[in-house]
Amino acid sequence: MNNFRHFFKAGILSALAFAAVSCSNKNDAPQPTEGDKVYALGLGVTTTEATTNYVLATNDLMNGTLSLKGQGLLQVGYRDFLGVNNSFMSIGGLGVNDVNVLTLDASGNLATKSGLTFENPASDIKDVDGKGKTLLATFVPSGPTAGTAEQFTIVDVATNAVTKKVSVPMSAVYNTSDDWFLHTGIVVRGNQAFQTFYPLNATTFATKNTDHAYVAVYSYPDFVYQKTITDDRTGPAGSFGTRSGIFVTESGDIYTVAHNGYGYSKSTKDAGILKIANGTTAFDASYYFNTSTAANGGRIVHAMYIGNNKLFAEISTGAQASQWADDNLKFAIVDLAAKTITAVQNSPTFSGNGGRSFAAMYDDGKAYAAATVNGVCNIYQIDIATAKATKGAVVEASFVGGIGRLK
Repeated sequence: MNNFRHFFKAGILSALAFAAVSCSNKNDAPQPTEGDKVYALGLGVTTTEATTNYVLATNDLMNGTLSLKGQGLLQVGYRDFLGVNNSFMSIGGLGVNDVNVLTLDASGNLATKSGLTFENPASDIKDVDGKGKTLLATFVPSGPTAGTAEQFTIVDVATNAVTKKVSVPMSAVYNTSDDWFLHTGIVVRGNQAFQTFYPLNATTFATKNTDHAYVAVYSYPDFVYQKTITDDRTGPAGSFGTRSGIFVTESGDIYTVAHNGYGYSKSTKDAGILKIANGTTAFDASYYFNTSTAANGGRIVHAMYIGNNKLFAEISTGAQASQWADDNLKFAIVDLAAKTITAVQNSPTFSGNGGRSFAAMYDDGKAYAAATVNGVCNIYQIDIATAKATKGAVVEASFVGGIGRLK
């Protein structure tokens, strides 16, 4: 959206603007980060005037305080983040079109590789097959005044260069004379790509069309539009900016996740999950998972696929307070095949960061995510096998926008 402040949670505004902005001082000299494992955090510091983004390296997510004072690299403009192999991508948005690729140099310092700039700011960027070789960037204009075509860009990671760029008219995918639509997720399976989206009014952001799930199907890598499939058992999958609408498993099964919470002005269907079985391009009539009524269930607003048919997720319970409320969240583990939700022990109850991709990482059987409770932001480590959370380091920032591993 063009008006970022309108959507960015007012609750994030905090006194944590402290002196962290001083890390942009030219006299600061961040120290090398040593250790067997080194992680990168995309951090945001929000004041009443603006949000400033940084990348911070650390070898310990679980102890002490992670501070930007004298550390961190300033990232110009709005940023989203993605970990790819041993690099951390700082992705521009809201008018910023460049991507910075951060790695560790031989001395353990953060190093930035620039030069990758998209024609339009990316609405989403994915590691296509999880191997870190090919990235897929998707751009969907926020309204007809910002453009009338979505754009798919393929990037070769090794050369940091664009290898293909394809535009598809928005009107081919959905009846844009009735409503606009926004991207909520995309996956690639073989020679096809599957994109979830949700319709909304580009001016008022009202969501009148909430009676169906929508998936656009394209050829891959040429992105020839093939069809849009719908299902009336759930509403649209995903929502504004969360990129949590669709996931593909190792077996090739695809699942769409609808929550009808954050980003929706009304809800007409229960939150639920649908399936597109491997080898098909239609919703599986035999599969339906109502997450609203499931034990430990609710609205799956933020999620990431962690393998073996499972999602690590943030689930919202209780009534949806307003269209842009991202509240009452708890950590959970969702088994897509078994249709079960496991509550995470020791999970805090917290508010999310609204229209951002899920700032979480899966590493060696454990998931890592941040939660802010009573004004204090902490990293949490979630053991997937035991479904138990452990509170980790305090983060001196307004929010964590991304977590990745550099080493």
